[in-house]
Amino acid sequence: MPQPEARDARVLILDYSMDRSEAALFRRGIPEGIPTEAVFVRSGEDVPDPSGFTHVMHSGSSLSICRDAPFLPEAGALIERLASEGVPQLGICYGHQLLCRILVGPGAVRKAPGGLEMGWCGVAQPGDPPEVPEAGRHFTVLQSHFDEVVEVPGGSEIAMTGGGSRIQGFVHRGMKLFGMQFHPEFDREEGNRMFLRERRLAEENGLDVDEIVAGGPSIDSGRIFFGHFLDRFAP
Repeated sequence: MPQPEARDARVLILDYSMDRSEAALFRRGIPEGIPTEAVFVRSGEDVPDPSGFTHVMHSGSSLSICRDAPFLPEAGALIERLASEGVPQLGICYGHQLLCRILVGPGAVRKAPGGLEMGWCGVAQPGDPPEVPEAGRHFTVLQSHFDEVVEVPGGSEIAMTGGGSRIQGFVHRGMKLFGMQFHPEFDREEGNRMFLRERRLAEENGLDVDEIVAGGPSIDSGRIFFGHFLDRFAP
């Protein structure tokens, strides 16, 4: 897959995680040589002027999108500005839900009726051609979420589906949005380490962690999906 030249792209990572862990995982999937800057939003760090960046990535979080986080007004204003200016935005899990909540409204997200979805789960790309050809029609990636998106911004295409949530991924070409419910930033090692840390949560929700960690992703998901985002919306 062709990638944008390092001199052409500069990525801002907005990390909403509780433990400031997501930015490092994102950086592993971004092609080498592309400059990145990370801001830990939940920690109250100031977001720099986004006009200095070609792409913005919104991370996952253990926060619930159905609750009003203190940073929500500022994050919402930024998302709306970037969308109006055509700055490409990627959203992963919480970030995916955040894009939809801000650009559609609170009714775009909800608690998933099936409860916690956690593990190495299958996702399908029904489009012809699929949005991300390198991932294949069907692939296995990490899921870990209680909430889901039920409505995407008008003009979007639902690019991925499967698992416990009908909307696993969407693309809006005009506003340059790419959202994914799953977590492509986790490889097998990091993902299974996370599942083992969350053993109690998983077991309280009827999941077998030992069975989960016997699995893993079917593709190099961070490289494929982050590379696709940067390539599709190249500067």
